[in-house]
Amino acid sequence: APSPYGTMDYNVGAVISKSDSLAITFKGRGGHGSAPDKTIDPIAIAAHFMTDVQTVVSREKDPMEFGVVSIGAVQAGTVGNIIPDTATLRGTIRSYNPAVCDKLLGGVRRTADVAAMMAGAARQDVALVEGGVAVINSEAVVTRTETVLKDAFGSENVKRAAPMTASEDFSAFIDEGVPSMFFFVGIYDPRKTAESKNPGGRLFPFNSFPFFAPFPTART
Repeated sequence: APSPYGTMDYNVGAVISKSDSLAITFKGRGGHGSAPDKTIDPIAIAAHFMTDVQTVVSREKDPMEFGVVSIGAVQAGTVGNIIPDTATLRGTIRSYNPAVCDKLLGGVRRTADVAAMMAGAARQDVALVEGGVAVINSEAVVTRTETVLKDAFGSENVKRAAPMTASEDFSAFIDEGVPSMFFFVGIYDPRKTAESKNPGGRLFPFNSFPFFAPFPTART
């Protein structure tokens, strides 16, 4: 993890979120940009959806529970003066609680239906694909293991931390009934890590970023 080397972070219960993906293709009726009244603009429908779906997070989900819907890709059209036939959105849905996940998935589908209906468009194609489930650490395993870790690395370097919103397929082991503990190992220079937290400090690349790499240390 992008934290000082020599440190470890973990948690009891939720550690990493559930990951689901969405892909929605809004189907309109293409035409020339100078005559939008002759078209059903799928880009406008997609724009409404992207705005309105956030109310599922802010107004329907329990505010004490984690959940997020993020759109990472919008693909529509080829030139500026033509309204296309379709617009496709792709995104990710993250949560810890299965009930929250169901709320978000249902809200995404319902919001997409309403956005298309308001524009008089054909029913859109919605694909909601389940990913890895949340990583839930066993309290018994954590309690037993953290004693060993603290003895080996020092209590000040081993601590419980808040769960993260990223996702990880380590949950496959837990789903098979294996009591588990998922934890993070720091890889960056402690001095530079501390400096990065100052105003204007440089943020270190996070896991999955192309420049994420352990800080080289001299061997003795």
